[in-house]
Amino acid sequence: MPPRFFPTARHAVAKTNARICTLAIDAEEDFDWTAPVFGTSYSTACMRHIRDLQEILAAWRLVPTYLLTYPVLQDADIVRLLERQFARGECRLGLQLHAWVTPPFDGEGGAENSFAGNLSLAREEQKLVHLKHLFQERFGTAPLVYRAGRYGLGRQSAALLETHGFTVDTSLAPRTTMVEEGGPDYRDYDYDLFWFGEHRRILELPLCRSVVGWGGALAQRLYRRFSAPAPSRMRIPSVLAATRFAERITFSPEGNDAKAMRRLARGLLARGRHVLALSFHSSSLAAGRNPYVRTRADLHCFYDRLSATLAYLADDLGFRFTPAEEIPALMEPG
Repeated sequence: MPPRFFPTARHAVAKTNARICTLAIDAEEDFDWTAPVFGTSYSTACMRHIRDLQEILAAWRLVPTYLLTYPVLQDADIVRLLERQFARGECRLGLQLHAWVTPPFDGEGGAENSFAGNLSLAREEQKLVHLKHLFQERFGTAPLVYRAGRYGLGRQSAALLETHGFTVDTSLAPRTTMVEEGGPDYRDYDYDLFWFGEHRRILELPLCRSVVGWGGALAQRLYRRFSAPAPSRMRIPSVLAATRFAERITFSPEGNDAKAMRRLARGLLARGRHVLALSFHSSSLAAGRNPYVRTRADLHCFYDRLSATLAYLADDLGFRFTPAEEIPALMEPG
């Protein structure tokens, strides 16, 4: 695999062929997604809707991992709600670093600095430490699961996670590039779990996104070739997806219908990927908070897609649901 972000990466092999799914939720403030920059306004009100979500997840005995941002950790009411759910075993908790709302601030600006990996090593570490300490103050324990906001890893990020005691990272967004916004380019990565770390093992559990289709191995190569930003190529990925020769799908009820998520699950299983990671944003739990759920009708459709996918995984494909922080123990040592 490409060495840029994880120079010590080695493939992770599951101890058994059991089919496992985890759910990681970006538990974050809602904000203007077109302007995630320093000084932007935000609200944490959407987090109150996790009560509604819990009723659905409990039916499947699914314990989600909430990846908490700094503004969420500052909201005393939300922290109390999470404490109650955590005490009842209904959730697990991790961190998500949104650089633009996490102190310290020292004049950073511009969209490129919303990717924490673009900051200096010292500033990225300061923000990570500030976030981690607030988490420890609120919950009395150290976080184990991490995600970089906007999937914004840098060359130094892996070493920082190792230094600060994380066991699972979820920051990699396969088959995705954000170079036009100054962010990282992950187009050469596919969905696969792997270990990294110079002195101790950390499991990379990427965003579950891949290119699948009846084109097989050629599908991925063609999608990679024609997904580079270029006016003459803009229609080609759409044609590949429309014919289902090669379609990039994310394992999320945001922007993907249940049938597409089934195609992704089947395609990954055919490649021997038996650990899948479902994900979405907490702002999808309320209408009008992000581009995926704009209306009450969208919200009902979101929950319908989520429920249909959980049923398909459990009833048709034989998956069991496991919290993200428990997945390293299910893998052979790296």
